[in-house]
Amino acid sequence: MGLFSEILERVEYYKKLGLNPLSLATGCAVKVDLLRVVYPAIHKLKPQLEGTRLTIAPREDADVFPRSENGVSLYRRIYGLGEDAKVDPDDIRKISPSRAVVVVQVYQRYADEPEKFVDLIAPIYLGIASSGVPLYLGKGHSIITPFIEDQFALFDFIKINEGRVEGFTAVNNDTIHIIDPSEEPGEYRQVFGAISNSLNDIFVLGVYENLRVAPVINAISEELREKIWKNAVAFGKKYGVEIIEAPQPKRGKLLIGATVFGDTFKRPPMFADEVRVGMKLIATRPMGELAPINVYLSSIVDETIIEDLEEMGINFEELEKMKDRAVNTIATPNIEAARVINKYLPDYGDCYNPSEHIALTTDVTGPGIYVVKELAEKSKTVIRIDEIPLLFPKAAELATRLYIIPNATAGTNGAFILVAPETVAEDIVKDLRSRGLTASIMGEVVEKGRVEVEAPKTLRKYVADQRLLKEFKLIGG
Repeated sequence: MGLFSEILERVEYYKKLGLNPLSLATGCAVKVDLLRVVYPAIHKLKPQLEGTRLTIAPREDADVFPRSENGVSLYRRIYGLGEDAKVDPDDIRKISPSRAVVVVQVYQRYADEPEKFVDLIAPIYLGIASSGVPLYLGKGHSIITPFIEDQFALFDFIKINEGRVEGFTAVNNDTIHIIDPSEEPGEYRQVFGAISNSLNDIFVLGVYENLRVAPVINAISEELREKIWKNAVAFGKKYGVEIIEAPQPKRGKLLIGATVFGDTFKRPPMFADEVRVGMKLIATRPMGELAPINVYLSSIVDETIIEDLEEMGINFEELEKMKDRAVNTIATPNIEAARVINKYLPDYGDCYNPSEHIALTTDVTGPGIYVVKELAEKSKTVIRIDEIPLLFPKAAELATRLYIIPNATAGTNGAFILVAPETVAEDIVKDLRSRGLTASIMGEVVEKGRVEVEAPKTLRKYVADQRLLKEFKLIGG
């Protein structure tokens, strides 16, 4: 049982870093609740910004804006929160940025109410607004820390350099705590997975050219920070991505992520109004990367779970292989899917063609299969799910039955779901498969004008969260 002891020691190490590796902290860093806290806080903040030139974007997975032939320049600034916010308006004027993306790490006690949250961020936003610089805040990412001294706000200010405009630039930021708590935090797959997860929200738009990554790294020691940085550089070399050096927060025990940039000469798949009855729902690969990781860790903490595994015909060695395959999947960027999406988009300046082009795309990560409901809401359609493509159906079923994970369809650096015309759906699947992806047609748009998602009753085997299940109309035997 040497392996078990070693992993249990690692689990305890992560707990000392303020992480709970046996919860859904595995994968994405624990986020401040968007609907209950972040959006109400922004709503309270906006009246204070009236009359200023600071605009906060509606919720988008990435910020997309016209591309300059001379690119963009990145200026990173790190501020304290609340009374510790020290924003220099003259500094903002000197940079003269036009856009910004932000990561905010908030002490958990202040992350449960919008009033507390807005008190922390308002001094920063008002300080930036006082510069008088017209600024569009295109993407925000808010996460929780159990240590009050680890609070910070990281602003990546973006200056669009003057030049001829052609195509689009997409920007995203995201962070994780850890991918696989059974491994060391600086292990390359943890870093590759974190960067890939950040890139996912621009890859899903078909953006993959001229990729640039500015890592965001927190670690408990300089040695670990250096190891994470070296693996970020290794990621850049392997995938032809430019790694940008920028200041780091140096507040917090562990955080890995990035602000990422990419360019495209196509129009991104944001054509919700063009979704029509008969369009197909395509999964670029099966979903549910987190299930085997969580079952694996839980079985080490509670060995009785191994008996449940064996009843399903899975031994521990097979579970370990599933876990490793899941981690490898997470650590592999979805650039091939991005290339295929890009192929089926209108050129910059051209019109959308409802028989040739992908209409909408989404990233199946934290929400798992719930993203289909989001697609239905965006397009005001009824979507029928015919099959639920899962990487590890048995592990997902066990994770649900034992309440190890509330949504076993969730992942990190997840698959994509595309809404595409029937005329090209099979071609898209063939192109994805030719690039090594196990793509499939998983459903269809069946009605326009109202919002609903029909799903097979087997979804109950993979989702324990009853609130989420209520978002679907379950059909079939």
